[in-house]
Amino acid sequence: MKITIGIPAYNEKERIRFLLQTILIQANKDVAEIIVNAGGSTDGTADEVVKSARASQSPSMVRLITGKKRMGKAAALNDIVLQATGDIVVFVDADTVVNKHCLNNLTEPFFTNEMIGVASGNVLSLNDGDDLFSFISRFQRELHHELCLYLGRRNLPPKVNGTFFAVRKDVVKGFPQHIVSDDEYASWCAQSQGYKVVYVPEAIVYTKDPTNFKDYIVKRRRVLGGHILIKKLLNYKVPTTNTRTISVNFLRLALKHWKKMLHITVMAFLELLCRVLAFYDVVRNKVSYCYRVNSAKFTSKV
Repeated sequence: MKITIGIPAYNEKERIRFLLQTILIQANKDVAEIIVNAGGSTDGTADEVVKSARASQSPSMVRLITGKKRMGKAAALNDIVLQATGDIVVFVDADTVVNKHCLNNLTEPFFTNEMIGVASGNVLSLNDGDDLFSFISRFQRELHHELCLYLGRRNLPPKVNGTFFAVRKDVVKGFPQHIVSDDEYASWCAQSQGYKVVYVPEAIVYTKDPTNFKDYIVKRRRVLGGHILIKKLLNYKVPTTNTRTISVNFLRLALKHWKKMLHITVMAFLELLCRVLAFYDVVRNKVSYCYRVNSAKFTSKV
């Protein structure tokens, strides 16, 4: 089997070179191509991709998709899928730092089990401060990890993380633009066709989360809105929206970080607020398929 690595990259000039360099180092004989979709970018992302490819030892491996209009992540993923020649497509966001061996770790299950349809990576936080939103970032990333392990022990599908996941190409023919949760749509498609969805904790990547109130609310309400929307349209319940599953693991993690109980209380209140706002967005059909949170962007100096 061959692997296509797909990178949706809207206005990611400051990060795309760093990501491409690290991915090209990890790319083995199974990687057929790296497709970067810079459609709609206005900051020179496409030029940076070309420069990075030419400076590498495998310039022909990198392919570029461009377009004048930004159509959202689902459309970007669709363009990548249409051009992909690999049997497995690995999607990784452009604002991501990939850990050593993460590509091999994420794709290995497909080579050992033909019934694996989707594999989700382990996304950790780059937020390292002691402020409220840095703590929330690390707490929620750790909670996601613990939830996926918990579900795995019970032979249940994990919550797929859209920042870094892989899908068997014949599982998803396309991502509907109105489905905001592209990751969980892929999971639904796989399960509907009898494939398994797995979590690969060793496939580690890092990303930055919002660092202020406004950006946090914008991102969180969109994520939760996507979860509500996919339940409404496909009658598919995202694994991490199960109240009992969340409660057990949340309480365990809260006790572990009991010294930060004030932060945890504020986080719980913000989560409730975002859920209300997300439900309101779904009712009004206002869950945007295009959004950007600038405080959740790191520099290539990381």
